[in-house]
Amino acid sequence: MQRVPTRPRAYEAGVPKNRAAIVGVVLRPREAAPPEDRWPHGVGWAGLLVAVLFLAGCQPYVRVSSPAREAYQPLEGFVVRMNFMPRKPDADRGRKIYEARCAVCHGPEGHGDGPMAAQLTAPHKNPYTDFLSLFRIHPKGEPLPSRPARFNNLDQMRLNAPFALFETIARGRPHTAMPGFQHPAYGAVDGGEPRLSDQEIWDVLFWAWSRTTSRERLAQGRRIYNQLCSSCHGVQGDGNGPEASRIRQQVWTWARGVGPGIFTDRDWMAYRKPTELYQKVAEGVSRHGAQLMPAYADKLSPDQIWTVVEYLWTFVYTPPKEMR
Repeated sequence: MQRVPTRPRAYEAGVPKNRAAIVGVVLRPREAAPPEDRWPHGVGWAGLLVAVLFLAGCQPYVRVSSPAREAYQPLEGFVVRMNFMPRKPDADRGRKIYEARCAVCHGPEGHGDGPMAAQLTAPHKNPYTDFLSLFRIHPKGEPLPSRPARFNNLDQMRLNAPFALFETIARGRPHTAMPGFQHPAYGAVDGGEPRLSDQEIWDVLFWAWSRTTSRERLAQGRRIYNQLCSSCHGVQGDGNGPEASRIRQQVWTWARGVGPGIFTDRDWMAYRKPTELYQKVAEGVSRHGAQLMPAYADKLSPDQIWTVVEYLWTFVYTPPKEMR
């Protein structure tokens, strides 16, 4: 129904003016739409149903009744490839690159005390300034100080995976003084020529990584590892220990020499944070209620566990001569 105002009758029938609006409104049916503007009865719903059935038929077929694949079962056609870090990084080769390209800011031993450290400032390039530059507006401000990383900062280094440092060296740290030495990211300073290759980045990265340990700590970690870990993980960290057959039956990647617990798998280790490895050593590893690896938190002190973790990385890179 549609409410349609009509001419008030207040003056004709003696109705007071304050009641004219009430009396002056009548109801009349809404005019029906012309037949040509309406769909035939049921055609709209039928078309919607056909469209739904058509889209449902185009969806991929999923066998919901199939059992879920066990995470430790091998995948068909799986091939082991180690292309991410094709050659074992060498810290001594990295030292030469570090001294030429990095020491001026990070210092000769990576303590963040290079001759340029106190003068570093962040670049003024960011999305805000770039947007304003479209209108030829170039805001000026006081330069923000930017401090180089300290590689002997254990809290910082233990929370970073090698790949994160690789990305930082290759792409730089946007909006800081850290340049990119391969393909600088937006907002990062260009590290200039010559560009560093992937292998050069890995070499210099692990020289910086070696600043978190010492010859004595690596020797202690080696002793503990050979005593408690090598029976499964192998003396070389390749999962070929005398008791490794038990784990190969439960973890299919061990039979292929890759994956968790294979410390020579450089592709896997590149994404591991030292804190992750520490947690596994301290808490152990279980699967389906069965213990794959015992917990050592009640047998080793936190510092002893850290020496083991530091030693594990020597399966990935060659430490400096003074630490071997």
